[in-house]
Amino acid sequence: MGNSSWLDKIISVVIALILWVYVVNVINPPSSTTITGVPVQLLNQEVLAASSLAIAGTDSYTVDVVVEGARSDVIDLQADQVTAAADLFGMSKGQNYLTVSVSVPEKITVTEIKSGRIPVLIDELVSVQKPVNVKVLDEVAGFELGSISMQPQEISVMGAKSIVDQVRTVQIQVSHASLAETPSTLQLSAEAVDGNGEPVYNVRLSNAYVEITAGLYQTKTVPLEVPLEGSPAQNREITRKDIPEEITVKGSAQILQTVEAIVAEPLNIQGLTEDISLPVTPILPDGIEIAEASRRLLAEFTLTAVAEVQFEYGPEDVWVYNVPAGYRVEVIASKITVTAKGEEAVVSVLQSKELQPAVDAAFISAGTDEAVLTTRYAQQLVQVTISPETVRVRIRIGENPTEEQQ
Repeated sequence: MGNSSWLDKIISVVIALILWVYVVNVINPPSSTTITGVPVQLLNQEVLAASSLAIAGTDSYTVDVVVEGARSDVIDLQADQVTAAADLFGMSKGQNYLTVSVSVPEKITVTEIKSGRIPVLIDELVSVQKPVNVKVLDEVAGFELGSISMQPQEISVMGAKSIVDQVRTVQIQVSHASLAETPSTLQLSAEAVDGNGEPVYNVRLSNAYVEITAGLYQTKTVPLEVPLEGSPAQNREITRKDIPEEITVKGSAQILQTVEAIVAEPLNIQGLTEDISLPVTPILPDGIEIAEASRRLLAEFTLTAVAEVQFEYGPEDVWVYNVPAGYRVEVIASKITVTAKGEEAVVSVLQSKELQPAVDAAFISAGTDEAVLTTRYAQQLVQVTISPETVRVRIRIGENPTEEQQ
């Protein structure tokens, strides 16, 4: 009786083991799967900030995790039950490689992490003030934003130096459709952008929003007058000047009707010695603003070094031409000075003969008359002055008349 009882127990255990093996290996066999794109939480970022360091690049990392377990447990496994983390504690400036640790439910085993080490670039943490810039989304010809005021006008951009250096401005976007001629106030999202207007990510802004007040103004192009004051240095001459003759302004339709022209503040060119660009500052009536097209008006001046040469002549040196046949002309003057001024290369080769004073006898009357002095040859690229400008001449019948005399 006793031996039979022990035998029954042994048989029961064997049957149980067989059933367990069957359930585990046939009904619920071991299984594995890969959980892709598991986010990696970066721990101790505040420690980096306390050391004036920041992640230079994305702080969003993912890994693929291979897990194993009973088929039923693997099937029931949810993606959010798999978590990954990497610790930034002790990391320094430069390229760092962090080991990723993964947590899973008790009955699940991690067999592989792809990849178990992630590269993290760490740089100096900086904070830089950047201006706020307005981008208009749906520009309409003949209209622009006017009476613009913003709060704040600058925003601090914080992050890794290599990324913050890419930021040109903080941008807000506004639509013409949201504005009217009477200024109104809007609250708009701020975004860091680079020199091409593209977003710069992985930086923090001290203000997420900007409050802007603006109206939608009409534009108008009118003549612009730019007065000049003074003259260049004595040995310099303006050979080219490019001064804006028009300006585009903006304002309400009612005020724009009263604007026919704009005058700018005088430009001082006294004593200029070299080429220069001078900013033009328009004097604007109340309620009128400069439109974007004329925001940076410049007057450009090109100067050339000039030289000066003088020749002195007596009355006998004056060339008289077109003398009537049978007459003789006498020039009455003590001294005549001819001055030539122009580019040094031209003036330096002038000869006395080329600047010889001359009188056209065809325009003087018999007897004593006043005649205008000119030079023997017309001089291009040269400014010529004669002193005196006129001389007295006496014309009378000559013993040996000639057509002209020298």
